[in-house]
Amino acid sequence: MNTATVSGPAPDAAGDAMGPDPVHVPVLVVGGSLSGLSAAVLLAHQGVGCLVVERRSGIGSHPRSRVLTARSGEVFRSVGLEPAIDAVSRRPSGWFEARTLADPTYTRLDPSGDPTLLISPAGSRLCDQNRLEPILLADARSRGAKVLYGCELTSFEQDPHGVTARILDRSTGRSRTVRCSYLLAADGTRSPVRDSLGIGLRGRRGEPRFLSTVFAADLDPALRGRRPTAVVFPGREVLFARGTSRAPLWEYGIPDSPFPAGACDDEVGRFVRERLRRVTGLPGLEPDVRSVLRWGASAVVAERFGEGRVFLLGDAAHTMPVVGGLGGNSGIQDAHNLAWKLAAVLHGNAGRELLDTYDTERNRVADHTLWHVLATVRGLPEALPPETLQLGYLYPDPAGGPDAGPCEDPYRPTGRPGSRAPHLWLGHDGGRMSVLDLFGTGFTLLAGPLGQRWLPAGARAAAGLGLPFAAHRIGGPDSALRDPCGTFPTRYGIGPAGAVLVRPDGYVARRWETAPHTRTALEHAVRTALEQPAALSPEPASNAP
Repeated sequence: MNTATVSGPAPDAAGDAMGPDPVHVPVLVVGGSLSGLSAAVLLAHQGVGCLVVERRSGIGSHPRSRVLTARSGEVFRSVGLEPAIDAVSRRPSGWFEARTLADPTYTRLDPSGDPTLLISPAGSRLCDQNRLEPILLADARSRGAKVLYGCELTSFEQDPHGVTARILDRSTGRSRTVRCSYLLAADGTRSPVRDSLGIGLRGRRGEPRFLSTVFAADLDPALRGRRPTAVVFPGREVLFARGTSRAPLWEYGIPDSPFPAGACDDEVGRFVRERLRRVTGLPGLEPDVRSVLRWGASAVVAERFGEGRVFLLGDAAHTMPVVGGLGGNSGIQDAHNLAWKLAAVLHGNAGRELLDTYDTERNRVADHTLWHVLATVRGLPEALPPETLQLGYLYPDPAGGPDAGPCEDPYRPTGRPGSRAPHLWLGHDGGRMSVLDLFGTGFTLLAGPLGQRWLPAGARAAAGLGLPFAAHRIGGPDSALRDPCGTFPTRYGIGPAGAVLVRPDGYVARRWETAPHTRTALEHAVRTALEQPAALSPEPASNAP
């Protein structure tokens, strides 16, 4: 039995917010910020019930994470949230360098346009975290997930059959017992759950050095019609465009905060206003300061991402400098990787061994991403761009093939097992769709234009496996999915009669360059990807303590 206390002792009185005591739920998510809410949406999408508890009273006002990478956009597209996110975000317009915002000309620091639109149906966006989280919250609740604010995990213990947790209602001082099959810790950089499990960190924690201020102001006299994503000034001070075109806000950031954590608000406010007047070149500017935040630039990865029935995700698993916004996006993808695996285990389609692959896959990605983020900060030439780190990372081949390394160039995809299934526009029903739109809650078989014999084999495999499974032929005579340029086989590294098997999270599990087109081959590939023992029964959602 593994027992841990994550804060002070919980009161004995029971609250009523969660219903009868004890509460039974398949998954308890601790932390209701970006990673925790993403987990709730993705678990609910997979048909897994969950309860999210967040110690704060609600969604924070500071925008925090800004960049939503193309890979995260693909994740949210897969659950139908792309239109809602589009309504509160904008496309990047570019980073520039200038002495002040009022300079007559700026120097561009990055290529024009969004290169990820060449390889992703989603592309990258600028979406403030405090605008994204309400979308995730509403969607999670609409799918049946329960999200409670002002509630804090105070202790938990796990046994061979589940986890028993104590939850404190901070508004009433009462506590309840929650019994779950699995606990997900999305409780931030200083994760009490991680510390209580004794999981150490690789890297270095940051001191409170960075300062950022979100403000509203009319900057048009300095901008003169220009709409940059961000402008970098001498001393590495940065002005970011925040909000939306209809409700614009700005964020000023300085990497070396001159104030200790306890500095008074008036002193910080005077400093910020003076700096804003200087970097904007508007000496009479009177900014409406909405929030001020100070934080440290930690660069750490947890030694392991889980223990027993408890898993870490987001900042609890890895904390990265803000460059490229990869910390928050990695948390979204942690949740995406873990949600379908938990669903497979809880629905009886996989053994618990499948959950071990979460650490195997995501820990390596976090290490690789952090190294390149730090290389970017240090100006090293070998630093990879964010889109390569987000769209090109590789998982180990589930069939045990040679390790191809942690990353490939997403602009030259291989379709090898362990890689993200490459994007390709297909003709469908008089319009177009991405091949990525075919992936979701189950495994998907994609056959080449001459691979029609794969389809009946897929139907027989689906019946034999008894789990969500879809089969499609891409291109070829009478196919409902047209491949206008005939590039599907090349993009996925197969012949015209070959096929690929794709996991629910859009990663290639197996491919066949030619056509064995047998039910046995498909069933074996799915079972291998699921780490599936010969016989399984669904795991109970929870057990009484």
